[in-house]
Amino acid sequence: AGQFDQRSTMFIVMAYFVCGIALLSASLLSKAGIAGLPSWVGWLGIMIALIGFGLRVWSMSVLGRFYTRTLKITDQQSIVRAGPYHLIRHPGYLGSILIWSGVAASTQNWIVLLVVLTVMLGVYIYRIETEEEMLVGAYKDYAEYRKQTWRLIPLIY
Repeated sequence: AGQFDQRSTMFIVMAYFVCGIALLSASLLSKAGIAGLPSWVGWLGIMIALIGFGLRVWSMSVLGRFYTRTLKITDQQSIVRAGPYHLIRHPGYLGSILIWSGVAASTQNWIVLLVVLTVMLGVYIYRIETEEEMLVGAYKDYAEYRKQTWRLIPLIY
């Protein structure tokens, strides 16, 4: 982890583990007839996961060589405003949340969906706050970029 990470990468790994366990439990919950959702929710979940995957890949490709799995800054780096970063400051994180939530919805179990949504939103909100603290300290024009964009979800957050 980079010096600015504040254990956020470790928390993301832990969240992935918890959500993986939740997804694996969906089969047991379904067999027991607990917290089922209609089949259209499953299909909607698949579409949401695919949209999230596309957004995640697009975000990573726009960042190019500056994409990292932990929080760090290099001397050659600058604020990226192209592609999805024109509207959202953290489109890769939104993509990950959509992937996990979509897969959870595809299980057609509201308990699994609730667990995954809660864990992923919590861990990525922490990550965003940590990352923005790092970026405000590193770039003079990041405060202006924040005024022109949404953190994660346009018109909401």
